[in-house]
Amino acid sequence: MSRPSTLTRDLYARYLAVVAVLLVLVAAIQFESLHSALVVAGESSLSFALRDALAEPSVARNLTAADFGKTVPMLLESLSVRGINVRIYNAQFRPIGERQSRYDPMHLQFFRRGMTAAMRADPISLQAGTEAFVAESHGQILLFANVGAPSRLPVGYVELGYPDSTLYPILLEQAAKFLFVSVIVVVFAAAILIPVVRAPLRPLHRLIQTALRIRAGAFQERLPLLGTHETVRLAGVINDALDLLADAVKREQDAAWRMKQFVSDASHELRTPLTAIRGFTDVLLRRVESYSQELDLLQQGMGDDGDREELSRSAITRLLLNAQKLTDMRQGLLTVASETGRLEALVKDLLQLAKLGEGISPQFENLDLAVLVAEMRPQFDILAEQRIISYDLKSAMTKCDKSMVQQILYNIVTNSIQHTVGDTGRVWICVEPLPDQKARLVVRDNGPGIAKEQLDRIFDRFYRASGARQRNPGGAGLGLAIVAEIVRAHDGIVKVESELGVGTKMTVEL
Repeated sequence: MSRPSTLTRDLYARYLAVVAVLLVLVAAIQFESLHSALVVAGESSLSFALRDALAEPSVARNLTAADFGKTVPMLLESLSVRGINVRIYNAQFRPIGERQSRYDPMHLQFFRRGMTAAMRADPISLQAGTEAFVAESHGQILLFANVGAPSRLPVGYVELGYPDSTLYPILLEQAAKFLFVSVIVVVFAAAILIPVVRAPLRPLHRLIQTALRIRAGAFQERLPLLGTHETVRLAGVINDALDLLADAVKREQDAAWRMKQFVSDASHELRTPLTAIRGFTDVLLRRVESYSQELDLLQQGMGDDGDREELSRSAITRLLLNAQKLTDMRQGLLTVASETGRLEALVKDLLQLAKLGEGISPQFENLDLAVLVAEMRPQFDILAEQRIISYDLKSAMTKCDKSMVQQILYNIVTNSIQHTVGDTGRVWICVEPLPDQKARLVVRDNGPGIAKEQLDRIFDRFYRASGARQRNPGGAGLGLAIVAEIVRAHDGIVKVESELGVGTKMTVEL
C-alpha cells in the first residue's frame, strides 16, 4: 500500500514544479532572444562588409554595366578575405562571379526574381544608389544588394551569406551556461523552499497535535487560534463544533442521570404505598380468617343446652372483641384507601410529567390571569381551612394554556398551604401585568422557609426541601417539577425566594 502524500511534500513538489516551468520559459525566451541578436549581428556584419567593399578606392563611382564587370574580381577578393560567401550577378540576374569563405564555406542559394518579396520590407541603405535586403532561408542568412548610380537602374547585384549553423556553438554554449545556472537555482530554491513551505504549515501541525490530544481524552482542550486566516477560521469552526458536541453530551449525561434518579425516586415513592397496602391487606385477610374460625366454634357450641348460658357469655365477649377488631379493620381499610389515593395521585403526576417531557405544545389563548385566580378562589379557600388567604388581583392579559396555568396555580398555592400552620398560616396571592402582554403571579407564605443551599433543587422531581424522605402532607415532590415544566413550555420564568423562619415567595412570569 502506497504511503499517502503529505501536504508539505505536495506543496514542496508544486513549488519546485513552478520554479522549473519558470526556468524553462525563461530559457526559451532567452534562447530566442540570443538567436535573434546573433542573426541581427550577423546581418549587420554583412552590411558593414559590403559597405566597406563598395567604399574602397578601387571601386569606381557612378558605375556602369561595363565598369561593374571590371570591379567584380576586386569585390570578390575584398569580401572573401573577410570570411564571407559571396556571389555577384549582372543586371540580368546572371551569376558572373562567386567565391566561398575560407572559414565557413557554403554554396549560396541561387537568387531568383521575386526573392525580395520574402525579404524584409524595409531595405538597408548602404550608400547612394545601393540598397540591401536581408532574409533567412534554407539554413542560410542572406543579404542581397543592388549596385548602381543614383537615379539609375542597378548595374548588378551582390549576394552575401553565411550558414546559420555558425550560431549553434554560441547558442549551445549559452544554453549550457544557463542550464548550469538553472541547476544551481533549482538546488538553491529547493533548499530555501523547505522553511518557506514548513512555516505556514506549523500552525496546521499544532492543530493536528491538539486534535490528537482531544481524541485521546482531553475533551476540554480546544484548538489554538493561530496561523493564517484560513487556519484561524478552521480552528474556530471546529472549536464551535466541539462546544456544541460537548453541550450535547452533557445534556445527554444530565438526562441519563435525571432518568436514573427519576427511576430511583419513583421506585421509592411507589414502594411505600404499595408496601402499606400489602401489609394492611395481609392483616385484614388474617383477621377475616380468624373471624371465620370463631364463628364456626360459636355455632358448634350453641348446640348443647347445658352450656348455653356459659356459651352466651362467651359469645358476648367474643362479639365485643370482634367489634374492636372490626374497628381496627375499618381503620386499616381507611389506610389502604388513603395510600391508594396517594398512589393514584403519584401516577397521575408522573404521567403528566411524561407528557410534558414529550414536548406537548400548549394551546395558547389570550386570558386574564387575574380572572383565572378568581375562578379558583373558592377551591383555594376550602383547601386553606383555618389559614388566611389574601388576594391582590390586577387585570393582566397574557397568552397561555388555560388548563396548564390552572395546574400551576393549584400546585403553587397548595404547596404554600401545606407548609403553613393551620391557625397562624397566611398566604398572599398577587397578580400584576407586565410589558409586552405578559403577566406576573406571586404566591407568598409565612411558612418555615427553605435553606439557601436547597433553593436550586426544589424544582427537581421527588425533591423535598427537608432533604429527607419525610412525608410532607399530600405530596410526593412532583408538584413544583410540574410547574417548572409547564413554565418552560410557555417560555416563561419561575423563581423562588425564601428565608428560614420568615417564609417563601414563588414568582411566575408568563
